[in-house]
Amino acid sequence: MKLRLKNKNSGFTLVELMVVIAVIGIMAGIAIPNFFSFLPKSRLRSAARDIVSCLQEMKLRAIKENATTVIVFDLANDRYTAFVDNGPGAAAGNSALDASESIIKQETLASDLDMYNTSFVANTGGFTARGLPRNAGTVFIRYSNTDYRRVIVNTAGNIRIEMSADGVNWN
Repeated sequence: MKLRLKNKNSGFTLVELMVVIAVIGIMAGIAIPNFFSFLPKSRLRSAARDIVSCLQEMKLRAIKENATTVIVFDLANDRYTAFVDNGPGAAAGNSALDASESIIKQETLASDLDMYNTSFVANTGGFTARGLPRNAGTVFIRYSNTDYRRVIVNTAGNIRIEMSADGVNWN
C-alpha cells in the first residue's frame, strides 16, 4: 500500500493575498464613513424613544401609585427629570421635585443633540392619578439642524414620535 503525500505547494500566493487585502481595504473605505454618519441619527432616534419610554412609565406609575407624575424639560441643559409628585402636605402636586419624592428618570441628552423647544406649559408635563395627561404637549429634539424628532402627548394620553420630512424644522 502506497501513501500519497499532499502537494506541499498548496495555499495562497502572495499576489492573491494582496488582492484580497486591497478589496477589504476598499470596502472598509466605503463603509466606515457611512457608519459614522449613521451614529448621530441613531442617537437622535434613541433619545426620542427614551423620552417616550419615560412618559409611558410615568403614566403607569401615576395609575399604580394613585398620584400625579411630572416631567420637567430643562431646555438650557438638554435634560429632563420625571418624578412622582406626591410629597407630604403642600409639597404634593406642586410640580417641583421635593426631597421626599421619588425620581422616575433623570436624563441628559448626548452632547450633539439639542432639546430646543416644548409646547408644554412652563416646559412641564405629566399625568394625573387616572393616567390622563395634565396638559397635552410636544417636546422637540434635533441633531445639528438637519434631523428633527418630536415626541407628542395628546389630550387622550397617547404618546408618539414624529420625524420631520427632509430635515424641515417645525418651528
